Amino acid sequence: MPAFLTYTFKAALLTAVFYTFWRLLLAKNTFHRLNRIVLVLTPVVSLLLPLCVITVHKTEHVSVVSDAVSSGGEALAAGPVASPVWISLLAAVYAVGLVFVLFKTFWSIFKIKGIIRGGEHKTIDGGIDLVITDRDVAPFSWMRHIVLSRKDYEFWNPEIVAHEKAHIAMRHSPDILIVDLFSALQWYNPMVWMLRSDLRGVHEYEADEAVLKNGIDATQYQMFLIRKAAADRGYTVANSFNSGTLKNRISMMLKKRSKRMSALRVLFVIPIMGLSLAATVRTVTDYDPANGEEEFELYQQVEVSPTFGGGDANAFSKWVNENLNCPDDESMEKAQRSVVMQFTVTVAGEVKGVRLLRGSGIKSLDDEALRVVSSSPKWTPGFNKDGVAVPVVYTLTVKL
Repeated sequence: MPAFLTYTFKAALLTAVFYTFWRLLLAKNTFHRLNRIVLVLTPVVSLLLPLCVITVHKTEHVSVVSDAVSSGGEALAAGPVASPVWISLLAAVYAVGLVFVLFKTFWSIFKIKGIIRGGEHKTIDGGIDLVITDRDVAPFSWMRHIVLSRKDYEFWNPEIVAHEKAHIAMRHSPDILIVDLFSALQWYNPMVWMLRSDLRGVHEYEADEAVLKNGIDATQYQMFLIRKAAADRGYTVANSFNSGTLKNRISMMLKKRSKRMSALRVLFVIPIMGLSLAATVRTVTDYDPANGEEEFELYQQVEVSPTFGGGDANAFSKWVNENLNCPDDESMEKAQRSVVMQFTVTVAGEVKGVRLLRGSGIKSLDDEALRVVSSSPKWTPGFNKDGVAVPVVYTLTVKL
């Protein structure tokens, strides 16, 4: 859990940076589609960038291995390290917030589904499902459904239908669902809730623009919005006709179109992504105990030991025995019936630095044991208490 908390905090920081630059550079222009794309992709990119870790490998040669190396195929050192109490409390608080916000989101969807199931259905232009409900709700759309109260349907207003059809045509509902799910993951981040609100505003600007392009008089439409402003705001995951700040919507309709060159401000995302990737660069040292002159103390505690094929060092010992080609001659009678070998499982899961600590007395047997261990398939590496992969040294007894 500590590793996940670290990850989600990194995503929160990236979200804050992307959103802040968007507010400064793009929020006031009239490129609604561009603004929508930036706002929807912000959570997606913020979740992906922390996972993009650039790793630079460096090899250090060692000739003497610390006495922290264990014997008998066991990993270095001691088992799991307990997390501090405050981390456990933080994880618990985060989990409660996550569950609460998810519950609110899915409860809203459940209520919308209930209204749709209980309403009267009519098919209108483009196969859109018009739902007429006896409940007193503000007009809203969800996926391919437009929901009107019985009163709004009887006093048919083409402005309402045109507006909600625009939401459906532009597929605004999936945007809302993506950002609402991201809000659950980042419920503690105020920037996420501001982003969520701004995205809904951009949706309204897009829909309003589409209505006016259909030939509806701008003044008439704005007066209609004012008359409807006192109605219910609708459901949280739906596109409500009255959602968004009315003053901002009217101001945006009256605003002069932004110059095309101002759209180039979106390029701010490039340096932010570049800096994020640069911050994740890490240098990993692969220790090779077979050669070299310097002495190093290798990692002494691992939270999670390396595994081979889903098993421990015993599984690897079994694999080695199955792949040994021992000579079938008299030399075997003179040989020691086991050899002791040492190797390092690197952060990449590779077996490196294989060397013989105690041989069998027969060179061909020792060479065969070295060959098999050196040809090992990749392991799953070990991790320290911070969730970072670390090199782990094994000593292994191979029975002949």
